[in-house]
Amino acid sequence: MRGMNYTLRALSSPVSSVILDFGGVLGLPQDPVRAANMASLCRISLEEFFPLYHRDRLELDRGTLSTEEYWTRILRAAAVPPTSDLIARIEEEDSLGWTRINRRVVDWAAELRAAGFATAILSNMPTDKLAYMRKNPAFDWIGDFPVAVFSCDHSLVKPEPAMYRLCLDLLRKKPAECVFLDDSPVNVEGGRAAGIPTLLFRSPSEAAPALSGRWGLPVKSLLHVTPA
Repeated sequence: MRGMNYTLRALSSPVSSVILDFGGVLGLPQDPVRAANMASLCRISLEEFFPLYHRDRLELDRGTLSTEEYWTRILRAAAVPPTSDLIARIEEEDSLGWTRINRRVVDWAAELRAAGFATAILSNMPTDKLAYMRKNPAFDWIGDFPVAVFSCDHSLVKPEPAMYRLCLDLLRKKPAECVFLDDSPVNVEGGRAAGIPTLLFRSPSEAAPALSGRWGLPVKSLLHVTPA
């Protein structure tokens, strides 16, 4: 009976698939402590660091710029001699800063699949970050997603239209059959331009009412807070 209720609930929703970003959705937002550590290692302030950090980030996410060259450019712009050891230390801080799991959203994705919805990951992700996660058992849950589109695997990045089309093709869904969640306004607008219903994600609790009320999605996991 419980499985039947889940199926009926999925059929009552206007969508059949949920597409989720990684950083800031399935993963927590960038750890500010790690960001500060990176700026310190580059010997500049956070205000100076972030423009350099974002300048070539899409190229890194696309997989057309190596991690070494990416950090070398930043260090040279900061007038700091780039060394292999320093680059490795900064990269470790960056990986740790972006790979904190948002357990409520991961659990919600499992809840969606149990209710009959398809789920997919659509994420801008550098090659080394993806390799870091793929070798870490803490991220084995990524394999539970039938579709996982990472930018570095396809030389595409959000908000390029082709990135969204690829995900839809792999899901075998029409845009109107999906909901796309991302924490970046630019990427949300890219999804909307592709015809996908979208939601700018800020927190599980904030997203739950819209996901339930607008699209009829189950949201129990998003509202569940694990006691400290």
